[in-house]
Amino acid sequence: MSPIIVSQAEYELLEKLAGLEPGRYTTRELAERLGVDRSRLEALVRLLASKGVIGVEDRVREDLVVTEEGLAYLRGRFPEEELVELLRERGGSVSVEEARRLLGKRFGIAMSNAARKGWVRVREGRIELLGGGVCEEERRALQEILAGGRPGGDVVRLLRRRGLVRVVRRRETLVEVPRSLSDVLREVRVEVGALTHEDLATGRWRRLRLRPYNVAAAPPRRLPGRKHFFAEFLYRIRDVLRELGFRELEGWSIVVTEFWNYDILFQPQFHPARFPTDTFYVSTKATGIDADEDLVERVRRAHEEGIAGSIGWGYKWSREKASMRILRSHTTAVTIRALAELKPRPPFRYYVLGRVYRVEKPDPRHLVEFHQFDGIMSEDNTSFSSLLGMIAEIFERLGIKEYRFRPAYFPFTEPSAEVYAKVAGTWIEVGGCGMFRPEVLASAGYSGGEVAAWGIGVERLMASLYGLRDIRDLYTLDVDKARSTPLRWWIYAGVEV
Repeated sequence: MSPIIVSQAEYELLEKLAGLEPGRYTTRELAERLGVDRSRLEALVRLLASKGVIGVEDRVREDLVVTEEGLAYLRGRFPEEELVELLRERGGSVSVEEARRLLGKRFGIAMSNAARKGWVRVREGRIELLGGGVCEEERRALQEILAGGRPGGDVVRLLRRRGLVRVVRRRETLVEVPRSLSDVLREVRVEVGALTHEDLATGRWRRLRLRPYNVAAAPPRRLPGRKHFFAEFLYRIRDVLRELGFRELEGWSIVVTEFWNYDILFQPQFHPARFPTDTFYVSTKATGIDADEDLVERVRRAHEEGIAGSIGWGYKWSREKASMRILRSHTTAVTIRALAELKPRPPFRYYVLGRVYRVEKPDPRHLVEFHQFDGIMSEDNTSFSSLLGMIAEIFERLGIKEYRFRPAYFPFTEPSAEVYAKVAGTWIEVGGCGMFRPEVLASAGYSGGEVAAWGIGVERLMASLYGLRDIRDLYTLDVDKARSTPLRWWIYAGVEV
């Protein structure tokens, strides 16, 4: 007869079971007696039962439980007892209307049960007391159920019908501990992965069996933590821009005044983009323009009269309009402020990467909240062509191979171009670029020469890289999808990493 092979945990449980009196035990009882976790015990006894060492039987037990209504009756009085008490206070008779008014919702229950028990009767619209008045049998049955008992007779059926008790079905496992368990212990062999010094020193190795190993088995799959693939792409953009010598502008608020988002960029106050249909306005009251007065005056003059050779827009510029708070609609609000406040001397390269907000109807290509990365640079011989070359270099390093430029108009750059990338076989606009107009540079108080600027939408750019038809997929919360999405950018030689 071949030995019975068990694990170390199974053997330890067998040793504990051998110390018990033979018989049938529930796993709940065994867990309490042996001081082991019940869920672990359930698993181990089934393993032992499959090897024929012990017997296991599953059964469903029906327990009675007193409901909240039953507990309330025990603490107070039954409805029929209240009715009898009312009748005694009224001399043995009371009208149906008065009893219904005094007992409220309990009247129907009280009346049906009191009449069933023969305590009352109704005659000519009045309820008359015939006797009785104490629900002794029901109280005694409820108390017995609370103590874990099960009353006999029809009282349980009556209590269930009244909703005072309910039946709860519980599954339990019965374990049959045989008399021969001590003999079985001498025959079993414990399977282990390796022998210890203690096993050899004590002679315990004689009843141990080494577990066979399958060297051809596939190793367990390890899933180390990683950033969301969209967050990784944001880090990649930063890496590329740093490689190209750009410094990041950090710590700028997403809540700005219209002055920094629009006015200093020579965008007139009657421009459609400055209406609530396109821009999110903050409800807090405007408290003025957060800029020095000389700068504000230059911007006013640029709009009303003209500056740097311009004739301006020819309207009455509103300081109140410029001081209104909004959620920034582009990160150019940061780069132009840096140009005005830091007044960097060429050569310089700055960028900002952050969230922007626009009133849009979300669809596969538009979001209310999305990311942009803006850049400005000024160097020797900075020109529109060098700007296009810089954007092309950034795209190539990010892995965007198909892109193009198209002439365009923006209020704050001239010449200007729209930047397109191919997304799922279709060319879509991903950003814009151009040379800051003289009016913008003069308003900002900058006199260091030409400044090239650009702004790119990150979500659309990444949709081009991943071939996505819906940019909302970039914000997936599906862990499996986020974990299985590979990194899809290429470095100079075009090697995928």
